[in-house]
Amino acid sequence: MPQSGKVIIVTGASSGLGLAVANHLGNMGHNVYAGARSFKNSSPDSGNLKKMYLDVTDENSVNEFVRSVIDAEGKIDVLVNCAAMLVLGSVEDISMCEFEQVINTNLIGTVRMCKAVLPYMRERKNGLVINFSSIMGLLAIPFQCAYSASKFAIEGFSEALSLETRDFGIKVVIVEPTDHKSGSQKYRPHAKGAALETSPYRDMFLRVTEKIEYDESHGSEPEKLAEVIGRIIDSKNPKLRYKIGKFDQKLSVAAKRILPGRIFESVIRSYYNCVKK
Repeated sequence: MPQSGKVIIVTGASSGLGLAVANHLGNMGHNVYAGARSFKNSSPDSGNLKKMYLDVTDENSVNEFVRSVIDAEGKIDVLVNCAAMLVLGSVEDISMCEFEQVINTNLIGTVRMCKAVLPYMRERKNGLVINFSSIMGLLAIPFQCAYSASKFAIEGFSEALSLETRDFGIKVVIVEPTDHKSGSQKYRPHAKGAALETSPYRDMFLRVTEKIEYDESHGSEPEKLAEVIGRIIDSKNPKLRYKIGKFDQKLSVAAKRILPGRIFESVIRSYYNCVKK
C-alpha cells in the first residue's frame, strides 16, 4: 500500500483490461478517475474509484474530463490509456468509416489524452504515461488491419513522446498485452462487409475469427496484467516496454525478429487457418 495515493486517470475503464486496472489501482490506495462512455449514467463511485463520463473521440469531452480531475486534485500523476476497440474484417470489406472509428479511438484518442494531460505533468516536472499497445502492435494477423495499424502507430508515437518529455520529468511506458479474457464483444464487432455471403474472404474470415475468439477466451487473466501496471506505477525507473501475458505469443515476437519475413508469414497463415485444407 503506497504511503500516499497517486492521482491516476484510466481510460476505457468500463470493461476488460481498463476495468481490471482501475479496480486494482483503486484497491492499492490510489485516487483513480476511471473514464468511459458508458459512465454517463453510471453507478455511484466506490472508495478510491471515481467513475466519470469520457469519450476519447471527442476533444471537448477529453478536455472537460481532465479539467475536472485538476479542479478536484490539483494534479495528475499517472495517465493510463486503455481505451480501445477493433473491427474484424478484411481491408476490402471494412468500410472507411469503420476503419476511421478504430483509429480515432485507439490512436487519436491516446493522442488527445496525452495532449490534455502533459501540460500539467510538465508544469510539475513529474508524471507517468502508460500507453496500451498490444502484441498486435508488434506483429499483424489477418482481419485486424485497422487494429494493428493503430497499435503499430502507438508504438512509434510513444517512442517519440518518451524522447520529448524525459527532460520534463515525464516517463512513458508502452504496455503490450497478449490475448486476455477481457472486454465486451460490442468493442470488437465484425465489419458489415465481412458478414456478406458475397465477400470473397468469407470462408477464410470465418476460420480465422473462430481461432481469434478461441485464443481470447483462453487468454491470460486481466487481474494479472493489472498487478503489473501497479508495479510499474510504483517503480522509480520503469522500462520503456512491457510484454504481458501468454508466453507463446511473446515468443512469436522473438520469432518474427529471427525468421525471414515470408517464412514467418507462412507460420501466421498456418496458425490462423488461412490456407484452405
